[in-house]
Amino acid sequence: MSLSEAKLLDDLRQRFFSPMNSRTPRAIGVELELIPVHASTRLPALPRSNEGPTTADVLSQLGQREGWLEKSVENDPPSWKLDDGTGISFEPGGQIEISSAPYASASSVIEATQALVATIREAMAAVGIQLIALGVDPYNDIDAVPLQLHRDRYSRMTRYFDSIGPSGVRMMRQTAAVQINVERGNDPKRRWMLLNALTPYIVALFANSRRHAGKATEYASYRAYLWRTLDTSRTGLPADSTDPAARYFAFALDAKAMRSSNGPKSWVSFRDWMRSTDLSEDDWLFHLSTLFPEVRPKEFFEIRSPDAIDSNRIAAPLVFVTGIVYDEESASAAAKLVGAPSERLLERAGRLGLADPELGETLPALIELALSGARRLGDDYLSAAHVSTARHHFAQALGAADI
Repeated sequence: MSLSEAKLLDDLRQRFFSPMNSRTPRAIGVELELIPVHASTRLPALPRSNEGPTTADVLSQLGQREGWLEKSVENDPPSWKLDDGTGISFEPGGQIEISSAPYASASSVIEATQALVATIREAMAAVGIQLIALGVDPYNDIDAVPLQLHRDRYSRMTRYFDSIGPSGVRMMRQTAAVQINVERGNDPKRRWMLLNALTPYIVALFANSRRHAGKATEYASYRAYLWRTLDTSRTGLPADSTDPAARYFAFALDAKAMRSSNGPKSWVSFRDWMRSTDLSEDDWLFHLSTLFPEVRPKEFFEIRSPDAIDSNRIAAPLVFVTGIVYDEESASAAAKLVGAPSERLLERAGRLGLADPELGETLPALIELALSGARRLGDDYLSAAHVSTARHHFAQALGAADI
């Protein structure tokens, strides 16, 4: 299509913010990232290396045994696709990403993810590689992790972030998160606002990345700090209750376009680039994929805020999100409790975590809403065992004897 602001806004409105009437209205997907290190040295274990078995070698051998479909990418490590649609791939610093297929129930995706992670952990441990489930590499600094993915997307991102400061490349090569994908539903505007407002509480509740490069940082979630400071033109909470699509469209147009420069000249906003150059739809879609808000609209809503978590506890973020978002009673109560999305709270969540008085005061009520909502969703959606695992995690996080 010939690009114009009017056409792009209409496309974005239809593509990302229109109501959905799905056959599986509570479908859920999860993406879990893990940081591989050599158990003996704590140095990064990379997809490609001249020393010892690599993470790509281990996954290739495992994939052959398990019948995974391996896909080769020129100049980059391979990726794998499982029979159920789950994907396994590498992030720019060699982090391993497990991207589930969408499941009709939360317990199904929890069980599938846990089983897959256990299989991969066992194979990695056999060659002395440990998978760390934290938001940032606690042992190594950025110099220990050269860029592992060299296709155009990541080369452009690296050049762009290098021109700004250190947070962007650290985000690419040293962070790990849990991403939770939920349906837009029949009222995307309401769900979008609720998810953005919940973000600071999610950051605080699952913050576990205080240490980086062998040292303590000043942040409960150093991962959240890196994401928040990598480029203010493409991060944060671009949410507005009046017209969410128009607000997100303005956010997208104002963000610098990574294809607008190869380095010698300054990058410009997509708005300015579009006005000076004949662009394609591919340029627009590529640009949208380089925006990193806390909640990203796609065909679904992608929650990007929790630090990575051990797969044995992955029920906790899934119970928290689905128990609130997919239960009407809890969603209504939570929306009243948290109010509008707050950049101020988001900054404090990453810095102070649960020590922040406002977040700490509100979270117990949100947790109770999540647990109540999870019970109402039923055992066929969230098993009692998974709800119990989440309850235990919440109690430990808050330091409470019982919730």
